[in-house]
Amino acid sequence: MDKTAQEMQPYKINERLAVAEELLKNEKVKLPDDVLANALEGLRKIKEKLEKRLPVYENDFDFVKELEEAIKTGLHYQYNEAIKSLRGGNLYNSKNPIEGDKKAPTLEEVTNAIKTKFTPEQREVIAQMKKPVLIVKPITTWKRFEKNLNSITEIHENTREREWSYNDIRASVTDKITGWEVGFAEGEEKLEDKRGNLKKLIDEWENEPIAKKGAKLLTNNEYMLLMARSAKKGEPIDKGCSSILKVEGKDKVADGDRRVSCGGWMVNTIGGKHIDKPLFHGYAVDPTITYGKIVFRYGVMIKI
Repeated sequence: MDKTAQEMQPYKINERLAVAEELLKNEKVKLPDDVLANALEGLRKIKEKLEKRLPVYENDFDFVKELEEAIKTGLHYQYNEAIKSLRGGNLYNSKNPIEGDKKAPTLEEVTNAIKTKFTPEQREVIAQMKKPVLIVKPITTWKRFEKNLNSITEIHENTREREWSYNDIRASVTDKITGWEVGFAEGEEKLEDKRGNLKKLIDEWENEPIAKKGAKLLTNNEYMLLMARSAKKGEPIDKGCSSILKVEGKDKVADGDRRVSCGGWMVNTIGGKHIDKPLFHGYAVDPTITYGKIVFRYGVMIKI
């Protein structure tokens, strides 16, 4: 008898269903509409068979192979895009490496880390993202990230150099790439913005269910990578908003002088022309001031 025509045992059905549902829920990448529709229809038919106490066969799960291949291809594309976004200003270029820099992780290493190192809670965070973007982040000084972004579009002069340099010292980073982190960031162009007292808004964010599951606000460096990638695609994030950023090496958002770093895509007047440019600056966490258009852009990152 054809193997695919053999009836599956209940435990085997449950195992295969769990694999398929995990792929759809926790390995979220941009899937082609037809692949997604086929997978959802496949799950529906199997569950309908179970409800009607009909036999389930191996070939009922043929859609899983297509789903796995689509996810693998999608992650391959995301990895290539992430690596390409590092080449500006020679932040990292495998064809022209800087002596002393640690080599970037391979696609296989990134894939394995995603499969084995993310907690179930972090996987849920990724599954909830509207537009998960793979971030492959070198551990080095912010100046190298700024140079990378400047190669695409110039950062406004208001970059917080003193504070960011101090953060590098606290995070014990050097100008060489000493390691790497990978993860996913929410890449949706425009998130819901909020208005109100900044301390209260930050406290509310840190007590959100998604934050308790492991979501962290993006750091300055992660945000610059996301900015560079979105700028190359002509889809700049946070136009007219201020995304609150977490400094490198800190657990809490607000830093020691009761200020927060933030970034966004703002309209600047240069030579009489209105030009959209990335802008980084700081907000005072002042309980007497109401702030507007505040965005909490998050991600999940792991060391690799």
